[in-house]
Amino acid sequence: MKRSILFMAMVSAVLMAMAQKGPNMKWLEKVHDFGAFSEDMGMVTCEFKVINTGNEPLVIYSARANCGCTTPKYNPDPVQPGDTLVISVAYDAKGRPGKFNKNVYVTTNVGNVSLDIVGTVMGASNTLKSRYPIEAGKMRLDTSILTFGTVPKGKSAWAYVKGYNVSTDSLHPSVFSKPEYVDIVFEPKAVGPGEQFVMSATAVSERCKDWGVVTDSIKLLPDPLMSVQPTALSTVMILKEDFSKLTPAQLAEAPKMSLDTELITLENISRKSKPITRELVITNNGNSPLHIRKVSSIDEAVKVVAEGNVVEKGKQSKVKVIVDPSKIGDDGLLNARIMLITDDPANSEKIIRVAGEVTK
Repeated sequence: MKRSILFMAMVSAVLMAMAQKGPNMKWLEKVHDFGAFSEDMGMVTCEFKVINTGNEPLVIYSARANCGCTTPKYNPDPVQPGDTLVISVAYDAKGRPGKFNKNVYVTTNVGNVSLDIVGTVMGASNTLKSRYPIEAGKMRLDTSILTFGTVPKGKSAWAYVKGYNVSTDSLHPSVFSKPEYVDIVFEPKAVGPGEQFVMSATAVSERCKDWGVVTDSIKLLPDPLMSVQPTALSTVMILKEDFSKLTPAQLAEAPKMSLDTELITLENISRKSKPITRELVITNNGNSPLHIRKVSSIDEAVKVVAEGNVVEKGKQSKVKVIVDPSKIGDDGLLNARIMLITDDPANSEKIIRVAGEVTK
């Protein structure tokens, strides 16, 4: 029994000696946190130290960063047993406000290791103005307009706003008010001092009751607990009917719109006269009811009122066009546009011009 125990001890000692043979690495740290520092500091540097605890030389084959802003340097000579190697890692903070996490991949004759540097760059004023030009209290934003583009009815579209916390407090950006058809998500939900965030907005067209060019606003707060004036962002979306899935048979049965005119001309307009009314006649020459989605004008001198929003097969409907001379521009020229949107697949949008001149 004693011989068996002695034999096992000898085997264990041999295995331990074999395991310790060759080079071995002991890193004093593998992560360095710079904390929060000003972008004006420019290049910041830290050191990672490794001790060769083996009995043969340790060789560093390479040290590569995952970003051009991070530069590792080291002595390529083999590290003798018991000696220490220093890998210096520099990070260029210029033009890079916000939180960062960079990696340096080290390849050796023992194996590979990843060294990490982390920190938060407090942006300089010039950098913030160029990257986040919109001031929003304790936040700065890269834009004040969310453009969703053209969205077919039934589809969704996305837009983004990048933000930055310029304060020394942690913020929890939140929505004060928004359109019912827009969903908002903030990432991250808690934004530390000098850190960046993204506001993702999803426009769900099925929930929007308007058509054509749809404009709204979203109001943001840097934190729901702060009593401050909310920041308003504009939203723009062009909502159109989706005819892409209609079959040839469905297209043959679709409504067909025609107008009695596409130009309404007014003559001898007096600035002091009462509002002038004209009529626009819409005819449905198709095989199913025509739906008037929207009829509008952005010119304050022109008001439009639709007789109804459905024109049956073979029938007509009228739109009143009311011009208020007192609201025509100082130059006396009227050159307004009326946008008519219907569910006619071949002619879903029509522009009607209203022209005239104040002569007395």
